Amino acid sequence: MLHGKMSQVTLKKSDEDVTGRMGIGWIRHSMEHFGLEEMIDRRSPVEGGSNREISASRKVMAGTLSIIAGAQRIEDLEVLRSDKGLLHGLGWESMISPDTLREYLKVRRNGGRLRKIDDEFSVKMMRESSVEDFTFDNDATYFDSEKDSAEYSYQMRRQYSGLLGFIAELKICNTVDFRPGNISPASGILNQLRKATAQAKSAGKRIARFRSDSAAHQDKIFEFCEGKSIYYFISLDKNAAVLECIRALKAGIWRPVEDPAGKLERKTEWAESVYVTNKGSAMRMLVLRWLNPKPDLFEPEKYCYHAIGTNDNEIEAMAWLEFHNGRMGSEQFNGELKEGLNASYTPSHDFEMDRGYFLLNVLAYNILQCMKLFYLGSDAGKWTVKTLRYWFVDVCGKIVRSGRRYYCKILNATPRAFALFQHCWSALRVA
Repeated sequence: MLHGKMSQVTLKKSDEDVTGRMGIGWIRHSMEHFGLEEMIDRRSPVEGGSNREISASRKVMAGTLSIIAGAQRIEDLEVLRSDKGLLHGLGWESMISPDTLREYLKVRRNGGRLRKIDDEFSVKMMRESSVEDFTFDNDATYFDSEKDSAEYSYQMRRQYSGLLGFIAELKICNTVDFRPGNISPASGILNQLRKATAQAKSAGKRIARFRSDSAAHQDKIFEFCEGKSIYYFISLDKNAAVLECIRALKAGIWRPVEDPAGKLERKTEWAESVYVTNKGSAMRMLVLRWLNPKPDLFEPEKYCYHAIGTNDNEIEAMAWLEFHNGRMGSEQFNGELKEGLNASYTPSHDFEMDRGYFLLNVLAYNILQCMKLFYLGSDAGKWTVKTLRYWFVDVCGKIVRSGRRYYCKILNATPRAFALFQHCWSALRVA
């Protein structure tokens, strides 16, 4: 309609209470319903008893909701602050400024509080789920940063590292440590496994399985899993003892790995053996091998090897391999954090502020998982952050009051998008 007629167009700014992010308001009310805002305020009492101070839940929710909405910088809060329709949908008279969020994030104890809030939030999701036995996946993720507090990692780049643990069945991030890049990826795994076990116990559930890469090849982890009756599936470090065990395998026992779906990039064979650690822990060892494409002075072996250890004496070898490969889901969750959200952004040279912002992203990620698990229905269960924004977050709408009732009008939405709001509305009506 406007093409070729711009001379007849007058541009006006309107304060009409319509928002293009109606889903953000519904997420906020869902988290209030789930009890997250109460968790935040209970762990972050108002300093000095002032009634004028902005509550911690307002600060934290503003930060997480801006990340969910697609903010790339803390300053992008200004866009949400100017959205009158969004504020109306949130039930807030105003939104915090970027400076307020920065001041909150740079306080070290607030970072500790965010971790405890995420712990409690994760435990409640475990408790409310129908799953009884969980699989705990652990993985370290790295991202580049030129900030002063970043350090050179084993990748020879200035980086930060996040050691993250996930409940595979719920896809929630229940343990997190934010560190400079020079911290070993093996550091902290046992502590996170202990924490996950305690979380599940407090929820009336249990951690039944643990999966990780070779960073978890540690005697104390093997011993802990045995003591807690946890089946572990861990990639083994190719140390001298493991290689000696592999080389002792006879040529006639190797079998081809069947690949009917064509997922393998190369012809692979497998064999099974028993590996005993220096501390005497015995485990089944599944070994994969394939031809070394470029034998040289540093890799003279004819074959390349990959070994996986487990204390599950009943599982069949190929089922064992498939289950272990399922831990790759944690790498997808890491991608959601760093790309779908904004966890790889470091807003400051101050380590505590960068840590706080990373923890805020983890909380935002878990908020979206909570929405998928309990408020949006099974259709949204496998959606990425970008898909969820498209179908639920970035939907136009407005709040209208008529008589004694409020109406949320979803404007020009597809039936599929409207069904998400209906599902959420039904969940919120449950006392």
